[in-house]
Amino acid sequence: MKFYGRERELRLMEHLYAGAPSFLVVTGRRRVGKTELIKEFCRGKPALYFYVDANKSIGTLMDEFGRLMAETLDLPGYIRTDTPEAFLEFLFSYNRPLIVVFDEFQRFLKVNPSFISQMQRFWDLMGRDSHLFIIVSGSSVGMIREIFLAGNAPLFRRADNILTLRPFGPRECLNILGDLGVADPEERLNLYLLFGGTIYYYIFLEKYGCTDLESALDRLVLNDLAPLRREMNDVVVEEFGREHATYYEILAAVADGKRTQKEIADVVRLPPTSLPPYLRDLIDLLGIIEYRVPVTERKNRSKMGRYVFADNFFRFYSRYIYRNMSLYESGRFALLRDRILREWRGFSGWAFEEMLQTLLTQSLAEDYEEIGPWWNRRGDEIDLLALSPERSLAIEIKNRDVSLSEARGILADLEKKMPLVKGLVRPTTTGIAARTVGSKETLETEGFYVMDLNDLGIGR
Repeated sequence: MKFYGRERELRLMEHLYAGAPSFLVVTGRRRVGKTELIKEFCRGKPALYFYVDANKSIGTLMDEFGRLMAETLDLPGYIRTDTPEAFLEFLFSYNRPLIVVFDEFQRFLKVNPSFISQMQRFWDLMGRDSHLFIIVSGSSVGMIREIFLAGNAPLFRRADNILTLRPFGPRECLNILGDLGVADPEERLNLYLLFGGTIYYYIFLEKYGCTDLESALDRLVLNDLAPLRREMNDVVVEEFGREHATYYEILAAVADGKRTQKEIADVVRLPPTSLPPYLRDLIDLLGIIEYRVPVTERKNRSKMGRYVFADNFFRFYSRYIYRNMSLYESGRFALLRDRILREWRGFSGWAFEEMLQTLLTQSLAEDYEEIGPWWNRRGDEIDLLALSPERSLAIEIKNRDVSLSEARGILADLEKKMPLVKGLVRPTTTGIAARTVGSKETLETEGFYVMDLNDLGIGR
């Protein structure tokens, strides 16, 4: 698959390369495209790429890195770089422009923490006189923060920039799916709702010729040779080892709609007070889930927080594969596929709502300071509430075609919720966003805010 997007990121990298010596950190959750971005940037440039494998000793890594460096730079045999000290001293003494990439750099915290301190020392002593452009990447956002952003971090303020890659947006993904031969707009939408903005999965769609939801399920997930059949297992076991079962249960609970710490704890049969370390890992290390509070609340003070998925495919996998592992392992894929397809519209409603929240937030960002969902303890919810000092806007989102009469009913119910929002700024406009909205112009004339997929640039 060809490389897509990331123009701003590539421009930043080119700028830092031209002004070397430079030090760049690239972070973001797994599968978001960090390695592909770095490879695209390095194309045609002198570069060394080192992958930090947490299962190898520092001695083994130095042997591997030294062999790669000798082959790439055509070094004479008498140069030895088999210790971290010798390895770093050679790199910082190299007298030609060179890009040096350390992928999954945070794993040095496990393999050999002193390597990070040694890099700090060499950068401080020799870095500004070197010809290096050092790029370190890592998917464990919390660990990257521990190395580069905390006040006592070993490489605090050494990086010229910390580049956090986000998943691709809905419009970008739908355009990519069109390029990959998915002609039916409805199927493009289905595939986005399955995989979200994680570009890694789109490579498999192209490779296996998937052009609709059913073929993606059959070829990528629901057969004995499917490339994504062990996706959650591969990621969670690699990161958490023997404790992976507890993380599985937490993810399955969130996929089943358990969103508070107590609700999750009841399902996984753990005291609520023991959950925070697991939840932090899933947020900071893997980026699979997020912690959210109502738009009217402050995150660090609110007791109304909820845990939700930040990854469409992991939510799908937790709900349908992990929870039905007996069916899955026994090869009863047709039964599982029929269940998924039968429940798809209801299940994908969450991802559809997330998609529209993203698009609406982008559309409203210039006019409103705070935008996000709202809820209270009674269970009342507003899908999107946009706030500014002068006015506010409340929107209900529906994953279906809505007629004029249905829209009026939805808007009337939304009006009844407005008094429940404390401190709401008046005047308040109410609105609806859906796949299509019947007689949209009539509602707009009456002062309502109305959006459908065509208005948001992802027409059917």
